[in-house]
Amino acid sequence: MADILSPSTPEQLREAVGWALGSKTPLEVIGSGTKRAFGHAVKTNAVLDCSKLSGILFYEPEELVISARAGTPLADIKAALAEKNQQFHFEPGNFPGLLSENAVSDAGTIGGLVACNLAGPRRIKVGAARDHLLGFEAVSGRAEDFKSGGRVMKNVTGFDLSKLMSGSFGTLGVMHTVTLKVMPCDETSATVIATCNDPQSACKAMTLAMRSENEVSAAAWISPSDVTALDIPMASELGSGLVVLRVEGPKPSVAWRAEALCKALGPFGETHELSHAYSQRLWQFVADVKPFAGSAEKAGLLWRVSVPPAIGGDVCVSLLDATGGRVMMDWAGGLIWLQISGSDAMAGAVREIARNAGGQADLVRASEIARETVSAFHAESQALAKISAKIRSNFDPEGILNPGRLMPSNLIGEDA
Repeated sequence: MADILSPSTPEQLREAVGWALGSKTPLEVIGSGTKRAFGHAVKTNAVLDCSKLSGILFYEPEELVISARAGTPLADIKAALAEKNQQFHFEPGNFPGLLSENAVSDAGTIGGLVACNLAGPRRIKVGAARDHLLGFEAVSGRAEDFKSGGRVMKNVTGFDLSKLMSGSFGTLGVMHTVTLKVMPCDETSATVIATCNDPQSACKAMTLAMRSENEVSAAAWISPSDVTALDIPMASELGSGLVVLRVEGPKPSVAWRAEALCKALGPFGETHELSHAYSQRLWQFVADVKPFAGSAEKAGLLWRVSVPPAIGGDVCVSLLDATGGRVMMDWAGGLIWLQISGSDAMAGAVREIARNAGGQADLVRASEIARETVSAFHAESQALAKISAKIRSNFDPEGILNPGRLMPSNLIGEDA
């Protein structure tokens, strides 16, 4: 039976890490545990549960800043922002829904969101979670307090550790407090859809739109087989795959830009404009990767392939030919979600295609057996791996924080 440490204050957190350091006991660091299946299992019976480190510390809508304990449920944060008509501009989707059949909306904690550096469709315009993290406070693997940043973007103290902690999956330190920038919700939005069954043509259309003067805030492609799941009558009636483009802002500007995009995409297929309500539904669908949501047992394996946006369509074709899977493109072609049925992750083929395109491929969802034999994260170059190891040894010299979460020792050096 696992030993569960549940600190409720930063002081108790430091003591818990100190105990682990002194006894050289590895810790599995979790918030609500909704992303445990992303990455590799931590081989230990000691769990550091940070869910009691919860609560909004301050929220200043006029200053566009919110600070909360890392274990605060994301749903609570979003509810507080919604009351003031504000949002996280990086638009996080319901990532836990990609790992479990039973994940509720806005599952997980704010600390887990930052630790995994997640972001949704608007990332192509505003960046990921790390670009909105103003500051944090944490405990390192040395059982020492450290912090970085503050309450404004210009407040930089020493190294910009916020960029380092975001995406570290709890392997460098345990954050107990995070401060993030928020933004007002736009007055309105509209989505332009264009019929397109071919991912290569779709990518060309998205590239054209992103290079235009129309300030597109999101661009994606949904395959013909997945369009009906949108539950939008107009989209379903077209009977085609769809390029979807979003514009946001004041009503007159949105109307003008949507019309301009309809004209610009005319050569690619039939175009239409969706209303604000349908627009919101569609982009929640894209952010949550709804067509591929579920557990590995029921929804198959899931890859997240990042490549230069302009060649996303070509990469899609290569992935489909090699795996026979299903794809959806986000980030104007820069992000490809690849779902594969069966138990074979086809890691060698997927990663070779990603590498040849100058990108990388991460295995987001797989069975427990596959997670033991296939590295979840794309292997770093030799030079980068040395830098990463040096950083980890400085923050966590005994390797007690989530050891093996990013790369188990038996897979170090593996590219599959």
